[in-house]
Amino acid sequence: MIPRIGILFLTSGWFRQVGLQSSSSSLSEMVEEIATEIITKLKVFADIEYHGIIFSEEQAGRDAGLIGGAEVDGLILAPLMWCEDQILVAALQHLQNLPILLCTFMPDKKLPDFLSFDEMLKGSGSVGTLQMSGYLKRAGYLYRSVSGYYKDKQVYDEIETHCKSFLVRKKLSTAICGVLPYHCDQMLVTHVNDEVLNARYGIRIKYLQLKQVKVLAQSMTMDDINDFKRYLSKVKIEVSDENLNEGVRYALALEQIVASENLDILAINDVCDEIHESFGLRPCLENPHLTVRETVICMEADASAGIAMYLIQNFTGKRPFYSELLNADLQNNALLMGHAGYHNAVNADPGIPVKIIPDIEYKNAGGFGGACTYFKFRPGPVTAVNCIFDGDRLRFTVFEGESMPGSEVLEGNSHLLCKINLPIKNFYKTVLDLGVSQHWIVVPGHHAKDIGILCDWLDMGFFRVES
Repeated sequence: MIPRIGILFLTSGWFRQVGLQSSSSSLSEMVEEIATEIITKLKVFADIEYHGIIFSEEQAGRDAGLIGGAEVDGLILAPLMWCEDQILVAALQHLQNLPILLCTFMPDKKLPDFLSFDEMLKGSGSVGTLQMSGYLKRAGYLYRSVSGYYKDKQVYDEIETHCKSFLVRKKLSTAICGVLPYHCDQMLVTHVNDEVLNARYGIRIKYLQLKQVKVLAQSMTMDDINDFKRYLSKVKIEVSDENLNEGVRYALALEQIVASENLDILAINDVCDEIHESFGLRPCLENPHLTVRETVICMEADASAGIAMYLIQNFTGKRPFYSELLNADLQNNALLMGHAGYHNAVNADPGIPVKIIPDIEYKNAGGFGGACTYFKFRPGPVTAVNCIFDGDRLRFTVFEGESMPGSEVLEGNSHLLCKINLPIKNFYKTVLDLGVSQHWIVVPGHHAKDIGILCDWLDMGFFRVES
């Protein structure tokens, strides 16, 4: 999906009334050319709702009504010349509760030695943004700003990040997080306040019954199981048919639960006794159908981590990897990161086969030995995100690093060895003094700066761990 953005380009009606934009002046034509080029550049990454440059209250109300009817994710507001506040107010009264990106598009890279009055007016949009910022702040609108030369790629890269944030913000407001079956008593930092999360962000927490999943799993036929096994043709299988079949049953059962409950996130409390007693295993065999559906799955009922996975996936377009900091290699200044449970193998190192192995934590616990998707994370730049509920809101802690190449380095759990720039000792002091959880969401690429912009729009705390 791409964001749908409403555009409000404003100019002054008064300039026209006093003849500054008369037919003998090229001012209107110059501003129109700038607007056309800006729209062309915005259309590269956004679905645009735009009805022309606005210069009257009547036009502002009409165009804003059309934008509001288009169900946009957010607004780009840019006075291309100075503009009366009445025109702005006439537009925004039809567009309540939308996030606003206030843009100052500079029309010139360099000013001439002597500036004509018309050329000065062409650049007077900065007067408008300065004036409007005070009104927007006082009136309580949610807005942020971007400024720069209207031809610069960096300006549009920054705008794109804000527009993606609008879309993610809107999606979060209707998201559903399933918890199976309840919060994790052993890890208090993973607990959240459902009502606060719903009131602040719109997300809903839904608690699920183990019996629902078990009944679905046991209803699967051998035809269902064999159909699923066709997805495993390129995977190295190191479990018995009995364990694989049972793993497939629960992979299919989770798919049906996710669909029937319309879940965007599934947080499984895999360390409660009831889940193993009921299922006889931990459900951790990857289901490609859930990948297509874009549902994220995390373990230990960590709803905050699951929400972070959902946000990061929608924001970056890349699949998140649920992990925790297991150990450290002090000599290489690298963190060993991995976790038992469900993982998406799209992140696997292409040079090392993906395997299905017994669940190393439960293989001797009775019942089934399990069937876990196991891999080493692909090498390259990564971003790691920690997310906790601090009692009032969600807070992100973020660092960047490099997933190191090489062979598998950890038995039993999907994993990566992540090299960072900050000395390990300093890293631990920083995050421990801040207060975090053990769970970190890893995604390919370096995204820390952009994630900071996302958190700002979402009213979430943000801290970047840097060298």
